[in-house]
Amino acid sequence: MFGPVARLLRVADLDDQVEACRRIFTSDTRWTVVRGSDLEEGESQGLPIWRRHVGDPALASNRTQRIDFALFMVAAVEDEALVREAPALVGRLAPSALAAEGG
Repeated sequence: MFGPVARLLRVADLDDQVEACRRIFTSDTRWTVVRGSDLEEGESQGLPIWRRHVGDPALASNRTQRIDFALFMVAAVEDEALVREAPALVGRLAPSALAAEGG
């Protein structure tokens, strides 16, 4: 019984997120929408890498340390290159990030 209700709530939640992003993207304000990956606990690996497109192979590992996500959010506030961008993140030491960076 709870499965169908949970799925229904997630669909509604996703619809709300899509609408919120649509409104942000069409606004005249300075914005940055950060698309995070799955968050995990642990030591910092440094600022995550980011890409413009969620399907970028560098993002395939889909893991970022919570602390590094927070560091990125703080850095994004001051980074003019991220204004009117929607960066997708992955941890700097995630296997897909290392492969993309040649490491």
